[in-house]
Amino acid sequence: MQRLSVFLFTSILGKNIYDEFDDVLGELKDIYVTTEQGYPRVIGYKVKRDGVTFHYEFRSIVFYSEDNKVKILTRGSKEILPRTYSYLLSRNLLDKKIVDINGKRVVRVDDLRIAEIAGEYRVIAVETGPLAKFRRMNCQAIGRFLYKILNKDYEDKVLMWDDVESLEMVNNNLQISVPYKKLSTLHPADLADILENLDANSRKQIFESLDEDLAADTLEEIEQEYKSSIIKDLSEAKAVEVLENMPNDEIADILDYDIDFRVMNAQELDFDDEEFDVVISRNLTWTLPDIEKAYKEWYRVLKKDGVLLNFDADYGKVSLKEEMKSLGEEHSHNMMDSSLVKECDDIKQELEISKRRRPMWDEKFLQEIGFESCKIDCEISGRVYKIKDDFYNPTPMFKVCAIKSR
Repeated sequence: MQRLSVFLFTSILGKNIYDEFDDVLGELKDIYVTTEQGYPRVIGYKVKRDGVTFHYEFRSIVFYSEDNKVKILTRGSKEILPRTYSYLLSRNLLDKKIVDINGKRVVRVDDLRIAEIAGEYRVIAVETGPLAKFRRMNCQAIGRFLYKILNKDYEDKVLMWDDVESLEMVNNNLQISVPYKKLSTLHPADLADILENLDANSRKQIFESLDEDLAADTLEEIEQEYKSSIIKDLSEAKAVEVLENMPNDEIADILDYDIDFRVMNAQELDFDDEEFDVVISRNLTWTLPDIEKAYKEWYRVLKKDGVLLNFDADYGKVSLKEEMKSLGEEHSHNMMDSSLVKECDDIKQELEISKRRRPMWDEKFLQEIGFESCKIDCEISGRVYKIKDDFYNPTPMFKVCAIKSR
């Protein structure tokens, strides 16, 4: 008998496993592997005997070839409980889709190459192609003949494990490695092409694992027909992450909303009375020459029971020049020219709103012009800026929520 150091997974499936006494333990139905350390490592065997399924590990297991037939000899069998972070090659990999990183495409796994490395069996490569399919049906010669007649390429493609990314063999509950790490190295356009060829669940899993910048860039490259469903399938937190990194017009297209973007004076709106259910403002009111006029306009265009949401900060109390000294060198504000910062500070100090005590003044004035149920939230900065990144705002923000009741 010839000992096999490299063999195909399908060549051993369904073969009997013998113990040290040459008794049949059962028929090999599947193999458990773990992906903790690079190439998937074999850690157990699923065996069926007399209709009952057993899970074994062996002190020693050797695969032999004799007269073109495979024989599996073992020593020291022990029943095991499958580990939660292990995968079955047949269930999770064989006949499943996998990403060819170099070829930037999705392929189907037709067979797997297993090799003995340092006393352990590991999956080292994936085979995909027509001959692998025919070989599994024991009609490889027929397959070659048919493809030769059709003058088509019938050679299988062998993809080393380093060059593929499994879509099934990823457990997002594990902190062992970054899910889909190989996919994250691809250009967004190539990643988009791959995702379009996957099912909705696989697309969702991959998008959840990408950082927000790559996810946003990839989403912009994906065909329109997939964009909306991807966003809707994502978790709320991930969807917000992705959309925050995209232009407003692109967001509108993705969500399939009919949004009319207009540029106009916030103090003189070109809208009819009582036209909107909600008016939202963020980091705007501190820049307005006449905030009282703006608030009255916003009240005018709101319907009865309409809501005003204003997110702002009391920037009149701070110096942008001094504030920037506390920010990191990579902060976006530190990319501004010093003369522009000084000009901004000078203009800000001339504005009437900078002399008000906010948001108390906002609440009082809104009630005077007819708003009711005014609520102030001065704790939102801690919820919005959880990390001090390049866009961190050190000035405490507030939210004003007011309802038009008449």
